[in-house]
Parts: sequence; structure tokens; C-alpha cells
Amino acid sequence: MPAPRRRSVRLLLTAGALVAVALAALVWASVRDAARADRSGGGAVVEGRPLVAFLGDSWTRGAGATAGRGYAPLTAERLGWGYLHFGIGGSGYSVPGPNDSTYADRVAAAAGSGADVIVVQGSLNERRSTAAALRSAAADTLTRLRAEAPVTARILVVGASYNPGTPDATIDWVNREVAAAAERVGLPFVDPAAENWTDPDDPGVWADPIHPNDRGHALIADRLAPLLVAR
Repeated sequence: MPAPRRRSVRLLLTAGALVAVALAALVWASVRDAARADRSGGGAVVEGRPLVAFLGDSWTRGAGATAGRGYAPLTAERLGWGYLHFGIGGSGYSVPGPNDSTYADRVAAAAGSGADVIVVQGSLNERRSTAAALRSAAADTLTRLRAEAPVTARILVVGASYNPGTPDATIDWVNREVAAAAERVGLPFVDPAAENWTDPDDPGVWADPIHPNDRGHALIADRLAPLLVAR
């Protein structure tokens, strides 16, 4: 009889150890997810699904959308993915904006977020910069992002969009410089202005002269989501 009792005790101890390991894994996952959220401007992690991080300006922050539910969460929802956003209004590659934060200042957070895909968006705020300054800053920022992000993380660079408050020619030179920087680093670039993701002549798309409304953000998500799956 002692032998069966010892086997029962061993089985109970083994089961207890497995439960402890499972609980520890759940606690670690909660801490990890909380840490991810703390390093970003917000987001939602979906257990067992890919994570996409968005680095950008006020559009990434959700400006113009109801309750800030802009293209970033909408894109993630269309895919069933989790997301984090590192969007700060007024910022760009070379323009720190009123919050004194360029994209480069958020590279470490985005690269270290654990995201499977990183989207770099914009920025029309470069209208306050110069082509030379943008050229240098974009190349440096994207080079750092590619170097610091995991080798398995996919990065997509998305340019600025035409909008009612900015001359098309300005958006064109901004996108030329960002596209050239992305090409030098070996990253794919998408030009939402050339593809007319948000029609500047459609008043039903805009919350104000430079920010899309709910419909505008939804249109961006509709175009962006398939690109994240395909690449």
C-alpha cells in the first residue's frame, strides 16, 4: 500500500507544479501586456493574435475621430489583432511639435514593444520643415527602427495624405523624401496621397482642414489593413 500512496503524492505534486507554472505564465503575460501599454499612448493586446504598433502624428493618435478611435484601432479591429500606438500630435521625423517629440524619440519604445508589425505614418507636419532636414531625419529614424526592432518584425512606412489644409505640392515633396529614405533602408513605402485614400475634396471625410473624421479614419483602415496581411 505505501507505493500507491507515494505515486498519488507524486501525481498531486506534479499537478500542483503544473498549475503553478500556468499561473506564473498568466501573471507574466499580464505584466508584459501592461508594460507594453505603459510604453505607448494606448492600445489593446489580443491574446494569441499578432500585435501591430503605429508610430506617427495626430492622425495615429486619432485626432478628428470620436473618442480618439482613429485608423490605428480600426485597422487592428479589421484584422482581429492587438495594437499599440505611439502617436503624438504636431510631430514628425524632423519636427518635434508642441510636445517636443520627434519620431526618433519613440523608436526605442516602438521597436521594443514586441510588435509583429510596425507602421510609421506621415507626416504632414513636415510642411514646417525643409526637404534637407526631413531627408536626414527620416533616414536616421528608419535606420534606427530597422536596427532596433526584432529581425522578424515587419515595418511599413506610410506617407502623408492629401488634405484640404495643405497644398498638394507640399505633401508631394514630403512623400518623396520619406519614400527615398525608406528605399535606402530597404523598407516598403505606401503613398496614400497618390492612391487617394482620403479625398481632400470630399467634405464628408474631414473633421477639420487637416484631420480626418470617423469616416476618413475608417477609409484609411480599409486601405491599410490588407497591406499589413499581405506584406
